[in-house]
Amino acid sequence: MKILLAIDGSKQSSFTVQALAHFRPIEEVTLVHTLPLPDLDHPMISPEMRDQAIKEIEDTLRPKGEALLDQIQQSLPQDIGTVHRIHEIGAPSSVILDTVKSAKPDLIMMGARGLGPIKELVLGSVSHRVLLHAPCSTLIMNHPLPTLHHILMPIEGKEDGEKMITYLSSLPFVSPPRISVMSVWPQPRLPWPVTLGQSQLLEDRALDHIRELTEAVAQQAKEKNFQSQALVGLGEPAFAILEQAKTLKPDMIVMGSHGRRGLSRFLLGSISHSLVHQSPYPVLVVR
Repeated sequence: MKILLAIDGSKQSSFTVQALAHFRPIEEVTLVHTLPLPDLDHPMISPEMRDQAIKEIEDTLRPKGEALLDQIQQSLPQDIGTVHRIHEIGAPSSVILDTVKSAKPDLIMMGARGLGPIKELVLGSVSHRVLLHAPCSTLIMNHPLPTLHHILMPIEGKEDGEKMITYLSSLPFVSPPRISVMSVWPQPRLPWPVTLGQSQLLEDRALDHIRELTEAVAQQAKEKNFQSQALVGLGEPAFAILEQAKTLKPDMIVMGSHGRRGLSRFLLGSISHSLVHQSPYPVLVVR
């Protein structure tokens, strides 16, 4: 397995190193740290002054970045194979995405928010862009991952669930986690008038369909040697998923994407924003 770790010196990015303990073997790890220098292109700043200022800032930040990479590399598990280090000037998301193209990792791990060497750097916007454009799965480490025994996996459809189960079965877990497969019926408002009885009938049929779908995906997980269960929720999807997470207390939430214009509309909307930024657990987005 090949993993890319985005490191910015924040507490959240340090969680990525801790999460490596749940995967074996790891053949290759690529550490990425960027120097996001300020834009000094301004008519009142001469090219000479700009170049001198950038050089002074880089001379100050680069040793700190190298020390951070040294610290992270020393804290990696001893049985990891090859370790690569990327330490470049540029926008963090651009450097990460460029490195993904060359390193071709199976998984990106990064913090959801954090302060880097420049205090105004907010990794939340970086993680959002990486989620939109990365060609591989991304694990957003907004919280620590001390154990990995239980995964909550909300699905949008059968294809969505099958893809996530296939991906999870390819990961070299030290111990295969239990998977709770969840679907949510959002109870949409119908565009035509219906009686109360008709509305209940439609909802019952929808719930039966969703239940069958969820149980089928849970059965596929069992066939891949995961313990699993099927759950169905009602209401606004993000709220229902977060409420279910409060009850289950999973170690991780896993969501899927479909590759339509980046992430699917399911992930680009309020659901993804709520889960990635409000979830008290790390979120893995499968591509």
